[in-house]
Amino acid sequence: MTRILCCDDEPHIVEGVRFLLRAPDRELVVAHSGQQAIDSILETTPDLLIVDIMMPGMSGLEVISTLRANPKYQALPIIILTAKGQAQDAAMAQEVWGAVVVAKPFQPQKLRELVTSTLEIASCHQPS
Repeated sequence: MTRILCCDDEPHIVEGVRFLLRAPDRELVVAHSGQQAIDSILETTPDLLIVDIMMPGMSGLEVISTLRANPKYQALPIIILTAKGQAQDAAMAQEVWGAVVVAKPFQPQKLRELVTSTLEIASCHQPS
């Protein structure tokens, strides 16, 4: 079963992503804060993290920075959801941490395709 963690403080975004990515072979876990995301990942590493940049408390960039500092999570695929006005921060995350950036509002079909391709690429890089 593929485990996807979606972290966003906006409930309608989380529910939209949950609806969009539902599939019999997927488990979608939700976190509403950066700290909840970190706690969830430490408990059970997901196959993919989808995270918003702007959240109260710990931002998505802080979540990614914390994860990438730990060798166990350096290869974790990450998709960042961001408002168009945060493009500079998102570009830095893409360049430094290898995260994929998706601007809100996103096109549902494109996000679905991106998630599928990201998971396929990640599975190809898993040690046998």
